[in-house]
Amino acid sequence: MINQNFKMEFEVHFHEVNPHEEATPLTMLYYLEDTAIAHSEAVGFGVGRLKAEGLAWILNRWHLQIDHYPRQGETVTIETWPSNFERFYATREFLIRNSKQDIIGRASSLWIFYNLLKKRPLRVWPEFQEAYGLNSARAIEDTFAAFNKEETKNEEVKVFSVRRSDIDTNGHVNNANYLQWILEAVPENIYQECYLSSLEILYKKETTYGSKIHSHCVLDRTEDLNFVCNHQILGEDSGLELALAKTAWVPRS
Repeated sequence: MINQNFKMEFEVHFHEVNPHEEATPLTMLYYLEDTAIAHSEAVGFGVGRLKAEGLAWILNRWHLQIDHYPRQGETVTIETWPSNFERFYATREFLIRNSKQDIIGRASSLWIFYNLLKKRPLRVWPEFQEAYGLNSARAIEDTFAAFNKEETKNEEVKVFSVRRSDIDTNGHVNNANYLQWILEAVPENIYQECYLSSLEILYKKETTYGSKIHSHCVLDRTEDLNFVCNHQILGEDSGLELALAKTAWVPRS
């Protein structure tokens, strides 16, 4: 199959914006997820088909960069394509364009093809490359950096219980909802006076309804006038790391 990038349009609605009337980072992640799901449906390997066979794509990494958040009423186009299929993994790229088709953001993601019944990764089917096509172009170069947990007493910690509304079709917390826990622990002055320009998340363990989690945030350093935060999501009962993340913040002009 000749490569064909997939595109999907979204209009930013009132319930998707913050007090600045901009789409929230969570809204942008939902747009990316919806576009990936629609792409899979379009080529015949949608969520329903895979789930019926006890299979799923499990998200392992996100790297999102945003230069400008679309405002309420604006139309956004998400373009996506797979850049690599290798062993148990697939890499998916995204470009985010405004109504003038200017690129305002980009993202890369790493997915694991997974057997839900045997609870282990499964080698990627050869049919996927034929169905989706392949475009080796990367949306973000140097996509997935290593995470280093900064140990310090000067950290913000928030505690949450996993709600029913957090759960997805696989019975676990939806990937995008980890971002809500991450943002709640960001220092208030940074959250109010800056916007999120870069997000990296590594998902390590699943969690389910009723669990308690701890969201840790450490202000790592400043780069010029920007702020960088390191994040750790822990399960209260197990003490295991559920996710690690890094966020970068730019002061609003």
